[in-house]
Amino acid sequence: MEIKAVIFDLDGTLLNSIEDIADANNKMLQQFGYPIHPLNKYVGWIGNGARTLVEASLPLEKREGDTSHYITQFEYYYSKNINVKSTLYPDMSVVLDMLDENRIPLAIHTNKPQHLTHIIVEHYLSKWSFKEVLGQSDRFPRKPDPSGALYLAQQVACPPHNILFVGDSLVDVQTAKSAGMIPLGVSWGFGEPAEGGNDVKMVHSAQQMIDYLRKYIKISEP
Repeated sequence: MEIKAVIFDLDGTLLNSIEDIADANNKMLQQFGYPIHPLNKYVGWIGNGARTLVEASLPLEKREGDTSHYITQFEYYYSKNINVKSTLYPDMSVVLDMLDENRIPLAIHTNKPQHLTHIIVEHYLSKWSFKEVLGQSDRFPRKPDPSGALYLAQQVACPPHNILFVGDSLVDVQTAKSAGMIPLGVSWGFGEPAEGGNDVKMVHSAQQMIDYLRKYIKISEP
């Protein structure tokens, strides 16, 4: 097996963003006079896009019908508070440096709305060269549909079976498998764990990820 490109999930994989997301959504709930939620409730709601997050947080009787105005207000508050408490996970910068130094093409695939994804990437990840940053939009269905991942395979000019897909959730594992890519789960994220059976490698630190990558990427000569 040779890894020739890497696609990363964003929230819960590269970026610990849960506090900013929770704060923004709680501001939306307060605006409408609804109960707010503690941070631990948001852990299971992140990873499937803004609509899933917002609707899960609403009172039961408010989840039916058109919820777009709630989503709009959440996205407004989040855009204003997007980089207050969020941070890269420890040593993920070292992982990205190593991949850049070895000229491994990189991409991001997230269910976060596209416009918010670009704000995040510009603020936290502009140091590194991502061939494409793909967030939630009308262009492709949300993960775990493989359409977005296969589009990214074209952008990094690499066959899917040579692409590592790194994520923290079962949705990411399902996306990787559906696209014919190599799943790599990380244990430090949100939501349903990325374990997907004996064929899914899990790492528990950035150093473990580096050790794994060094086995399967072509190391560039100095």
